[in-house]
Amino acid sequence: MGNFRSETGSVRYRGYLSIRLRYPFLVTYQNKMIISNETITNELKQHGIEFIYFVDISDLAQKQNRGFSSAVLFGVKCTPEYLKRVRDNPNYVPEMIARNYFDDDEHYCFEMEMYRISDLVAQFIEENGYNAYSLSDDNQIATNNFEGTQSALPLKTLATYAGLGWIGKNNLLVNKEYGCSQVWGGILTDAPVDTISQAIPAVQCGSCRVCLDVCQPGALKGRTWQAGIPREEMVDVEKCTTCLKCMVHCPWTQKYMSFSIRSD
Repeated sequence: MGNFRSETGSVRYRGYLSIRLRYPFLVTYQNKMIISNETITNELKQHGIEFIYFVDISDLAQKQNRGFSSAVLFGVKCTPEYLKRVRDNPNYVPEMIARNYFDDDEHYCFEMEMYRISDLVAQFIEENGYNAYSLSDDNQIATNNFEGTQSALPLKTLATYAGLGWIGKNNLLVNKEYGCSQVWGGILTDAPVDTISQAIPAVQCGSCRVCLDVCQPGALKGRTWQAGIPREEMVDVEKCTTCLKCMVHCPWTQKYMSFSIRSD
């Protein structure tokens, strides 16, 4: 078996000590750390991540998976209190823009944090001998992974491959339990993780048009999503003001809000 061994005793290599203390179950092969689902999960949980999924992306086109067979999708959910605050103030986003201050907005802060963690965990995987690609905006811009203003592999699309929901008429991921309240980060990697391959859930928007009715600029086109449909057929991004109304007024988000507030 060559140099394959379990490192349960003292660590002989510079730089391994802190990792060994945090991950005593790690093994090495020719001085290369074996990164596993458990290793990555523990690393993500140290950053307060609530949801973690290991997704098989081997069947995606090269331009989407960049030659990687696995993805790590992770995220958090917005609090019901925040969603209620946005819902109850029709001018929430315009007021935030007028102040030119976004750092007290929960969704924005979560989004920035997911990007930061994506970069950190990708670096963690690479430092331990494997390749990784962060799906943070900054990294995708730096590596020309955008087609116009859209990522070659949007995180919400990756979530559908994990079986977590569908894309609603508001062009957002809709999850049965949390509505549109989840914020995601992601990494592509060749680390030997165990992945899932799930059927994409059926769209369950039906005849609902709540998001269209609250979209004052008329950016939403009312199309029912299916895998591969161009974003331009779902939403006019030039008209969209990112007002968040289609997110907080979605009946699935409302269900999450009502249940959580009632449970508290």
